[in-house]
Amino acid sequence: MSWLLSFVFAGAIAHGPAAAPIESASLVHPGAVRSARELLASESRRIRSSERRINKLLEDGVRRSRSFADLVSKIHRTNVIVYIETSHSLEPETVGRILLQTVAGGQRYLRVQVRGLLQGDMVIAVIAHELHHALEVADDASVVDDATMTELYKRIGHTSQGVKGFDTDAAKAAGFRVRDELIG
Repeated sequence: MSWLLSFVFAGAIAHGPAAAPIESASLVHPGAVRSARELLASESRRIRSSERRINKLLEDGVRRSRSFADLVSKIHRTNVIVYIETSHSLEPETVGRILLQTVAGGQRYLRVQVRGLLQGDMVIAVIAHELHHALEVADDASVVDDATMTELYKRIGHTSQGVKGFDTDAAKAAGFRVRDELIG
């Protein structure tokens, strides 16, 4: 598999602007949590990790954040499969990134990398940011390679300061929203 183009989330979610007030994480609807948990455990799950720590954080995010549970549910209605892993080789100013790995059998395979030294809620917030990017890719059927992914982000995003890559305000907002629900 080739590493096509990385899109990075530069800037620490922990120090970003606060999102608009939202429902407390303790008010997450039990049915939504159960549904998202079932999706994460399903044989046909679209969000995957071989790392026990990441899988536990995914479950924790679904349990504690309605927005995170919604992202998980939305990903499961697309043709993208997202593999999440920690990385200890990201650029210093990068806490997470998404890569388009390949397209096969009508599925688009994405790899999300999260800085390995991040802990707990910060990892969940970064994953939320990157899952929003996965939805942006899923919403554009023309994204099948490096060039088309670049075109998407030139159209809907902006270049990230200090790093090679792109970002979107919507993905930043998703990360901040989940962060706020987790600490709420």
